[in-house]
Amino acid sequence: MKTAQVFVALFMLLLCTRSMQSENILGIFSYTFSTPYKVVKPYFEALVHNGHNVTIISSKELLPDIENVRHIRIAALDLLIEHALSFDYSEWTNSKWKESVMSSIFYYNVSHCILSDSGVQSLLHDKSEHFDMIVLEPTYSDALIGFAEHFNASLVGLSTFGSSWLTDYLAGNSAPSVYRPVQPVGFSLGNSLLDKWNNWIYIAEEWMIERFVVLPGQLKLFTHFFQLPSSRLLERRTSYSLMMINTHFSLGRVRSNVPNVIEVAGIHMAEPSEPLEPELLDFVNGAEHGVIYFSMGMEILTRWLPKSIEQKLLETFSKLKQRVVWKHEEHTMLNKSDNIYLSPMASQRQLLEHPNIKLFITHGGLLSTIEAIYSGVPMLGLPIYYDQFDNVEKMVKVGVARKLNINTFTEEQMMNNVRELLQNPIYALKAKEMSKRFRDQPTSPIETAIWWTAYVLRHKGAPHMRMTDQDMAFVPYYKLNILSILFGRIAFSTILVLFICVIVVKFILKEFLRITEEPSVLYTSI
Repeated sequence: MKTAQVFVALFMLLLCTRSMQSENILGIFSYTFSTPYKVVKPYFEALVHNGHNVTIISSKELLPDIENVRHIRIAALDLLIEHALSFDYSEWTNSKWKESVMSSIFYYNVSHCILSDSGVQSLLHDKSEHFDMIVLEPTYSDALIGFAEHFNASLVGLSTFGSSWLTDYLAGNSAPSVYRPVQPVGFSLGNSLLDKWNNWIYIAEEWMIERFVVLPGQLKLFTHFFQLPSSRLLERRTSYSLMMINTHFSLGRVRSNVPNVIEVAGIHMAEPSEPLEPELLDFVNGAEHGVIYFSMGMEILTRWLPKSIEQKLLETFSKLKQRVVWKHEEHTMLNKSDNIYLSPMASQRQLLEHPNIKLFITHGGLLSTIEAIYSGVPMLGLPIYYDQFDNVEKMVKVGVARKLNINTFTEEQMMNNVRELLQNPIYALKAKEMSKRFRDQPTSPIETAIWWTAYVLRHKGAPHMRMTDQDMAFVPYYKLNILSILFGRIAFSTILVLFICVIVVKFILKEFLRITEEPSVLYTSI
């Protein structure tokens, strides 16, 4: 009898402990395509498994239901995506400022769709609602930070796209700000003094775009929906308790992170992968000379590519002795050779883990890159947009990949690169070494993410993890003291920097004024 009483007491203590650790967490994600949700889903499943009460605001179609999660679905987000896909972007892509204006309008409308939704408004006006933590994508959705201010909750960023100077700035991580822009196209990869100055100017321009093009619309939404002064948002946006970034130092770039910036690359791999279909598995198992896997990711459909590109790929693959698994929406293709297998949705992780896979031809998406590194498979990159160029360039630099321009490559160039990657053993060797380094972690990425989330909850926002602006002053950071020594006088170097800054600011403001005078898509009315 006494033993039973002890057991009941221990059981009740366990329940009480679990109850005390249970917190209310709100996730808000305005993603307009499905790939980032592959990172979001396992993270929130783990939070639920650890006893937390989770609510997620997201699009209606892209995020599957998560058991024991309260979902607030925003149907207007899905309609906005359809409208965006039908828009003619050709006249915008030749100007960085025009593209930025268009993007800012899109981000404004995305945030407006969420904040104006009836379910979200009910949540905000329900006095019984309480949240201890708000988790969101940190870039270009600043108006949503109002949820953290409204509920007096800790603010956590989950950056599914990796890192940039903007995520570093929001996290109070000053040191790596010259490493990576938000938009890598046009960013110099050289190490000369001129390259570094060009990149400083490039990021300064991005800062101007973020400050004067994107942020005003977000401030407008913040003040309207939360009835708070804009100064509250400007203060709150740089108070992230935790910034989880989808990268890792073993993936080709070391960062000097402050304590509240945590690397969680591979968090999406906590989800179990689907097995290969029997017919495809037989095709891969029977490949005497190995298999090449070709995929442009979840969002880039092969039918969107020009027919000339598809034809060049088809002709190249048909001449290989290796078998090729091609992620393609159709099961059939005109003039397809017998060594090509078409699969609309093959299990990519299962394929990359198969010992017969010798090469991955990829668009260079971040999740695909991480999976290839985990499996130790060399890559041939065909980047198309956004972070793909930077992801592929990093892999080329560490010696596990080669790259081609998808718009200009020839059949001969494709064949030469494929043969080099298959026949030169150094690529496979470096890929295996990189896989070994990436796998060698004290805890899994999902365990790391959950532990630090719990740490922030335990320590009420953990403000002691943040670096203040005073801890990293402008002059020592940009080594202006060294420049003053090189030029002989501090005054001369300071004047030089100010002179360059004035020229850059005048040019940017002139371009901005010119663009804003042109007719553009109007903001959604509030």
